[in-house]
Amino acid sequence: MTPLVVRPEPQNQALCRALAEAGHRPVASPLLSFGEGAELPRLPELLGTVSPRDYVIAVSVPAVTFADNVLKRQGLAWPACGYVAVGETTGRALAAAGVTGITVPEDPRSEGIISLPGLQRLAGCRVLILRGDGGRHLIAPTLAERGAQVDYCEVYRRHYRPDPDGSLVKNWQSAGVDSIIVTSGGLLTHVFQLATAQAKEWLLSRLLIVPSIRVADSARELGFTQVINAEGASSQALIAALDERKRNDRQ
Repeated sequence: MTPLVVRPEPQNQALCRALAEAGHRPVASPLLSFGEGAELPRLPELLGTVSPRDYVIAVSVPAVTFADNVLKRQGLAWPACGYVAVGETTGRALAAAGVTGITVPEDPRSEGIISLPGLQRLAGCRVLILRGDGGRHLIAPTLAERGAQVDYCEVYRRHYRPDPDGSLVKNWQSAGVDSIIVTSGGLLTHVFQLATAQAKEWLLSRLLIVPSIRVADSARELGFTQVINAEGASSQALIAALDERKRNDRQ
C-alpha cells in the first residue's frame, strides 16, 4: 500500500522506514512540529510543590519530552507522586525519563482517565496536567469536582505546516496515496482542513489508520468511511493495522 505519514519528526522517518521494511511505499509529509510552551519555565516551581499523594498527568509524548528536558537542564528529578500517562507511548516516554508508578488507562480518551480508580477521591490532592496549547478540557473540571486542586502547565506548543497553494494535497494525489496514518486528533483536523472542496471527496475515500477510539470517532464525524483503530500509536500497532487491511484486500 501507499500510506501517507504525517506525524512529526523523528517519528515520521522511523515509521516510514518500518513501513518500507514491511513492503509498503510510504509517502513522508510531516505536518507538525513542536516548540516550547509559554508556561514551561514555571514547570520546576510547579513540580516542586507536588507531594507523594498528588498526581501528574502527561497527555502526550511531547509533554514528557519538553518537561524532562527542562528538568535535566536544571539538574532536577521528577518528584515522587502518582503519574498518569495518556496512552502506552506516553507511558514509555515517562519510564524512559526515570519515572515510576505510572498508570496508563485502557481507554486513552479523557473519559478513560477520569474513570481511573485512583482519581475518584481527591480531596486535599493536587493534580498537575502537562499538556500542549489547548485540549483535554474534560479532565480538569471533573477532577476539581472530586476535590482536587488542578493546575495546567502548557509545556509545548504545536506548529502545523501550512499549504497556502494547495500543493501538498496535489502531491499526495500524484503519489497515489491510498491510505493515511494519523496519530492525533489535531493532525486529523489539519489534514482535513488542508484539502480544498474539490479534494475532500478524494481525501475522505482514503483508508484511515488512527491510534484510538477518540480519533476514530472524530474521523467518522468528518466523513471518513474507512477507519481502522490501531489501538496504539507505535509503529508496530500502526503497521499491524495496515497489514491486516492489506491481507483482507487480497482475500
